[in-house]
Amino acid sequence: MQLKLATIFTAVTAALFAAPAIAQSVSYEGFSDTVSCSGANFGCTDGGWVCCSLPTGFGFSVQFNNLPVGTQGQGYTNSGCTAFVFALFGPGTKCWNGGGTRASNMDWFHSPQGGRSIEARASAKASTNCSSPAYFKYEDPSGAQKQIKVPAGEGAAQTIADLYTAKNFGALGKYENY
Repeated sequence: MQLKLATIFTAVTAALFAAPAIAQSVSYEGFSDTVSCSGANFGCTDGGWVCCSLPTGFGFSVQFNNLPVGTQGQGYTNSGCTAFVFALFGPGTKCWNGGGTRASNMDWFHSPQGGRSIEARASAKASTNCSSPAYFKYEDPSGAQKQIKVPAGEGAAQTIADLYTAKNFGALGKYENY
């Protein structure tokens, strides 16, 4: 009997350590490019179920970096993350491009019961957890890659987007590095 209990304990312990780790956070980014996930972008990093709102001009392509197994990234056309436009399923880094369609908001979460459901966001936590991007990545005129922190506060991401559109790299350079 002791041998069987030890064998069961060993098997359960091995299974627990062999199970893939669930990601604590995922970074995901909204681009202005309509055909690929490249160029300037606003990014969010969180533990899931956070509706990240993009400023005007961004979200024509969206990339989710290192989505774990059993998770999905989604894009929406409204600020409550309920007007669904696309879903990408983990594992891996996934890119969606809308070819002119814009996802103004994006989020990621663990799929219900590990399945693929595009209705999950509308039925759970719909618009209760929203945020602004955490960072902005761009290339300055010298070709150097920059990543700056988007300050807290309403309209901060749009201000940065407007500075980038106006090519005001001097003002962008005054923001804190991310």
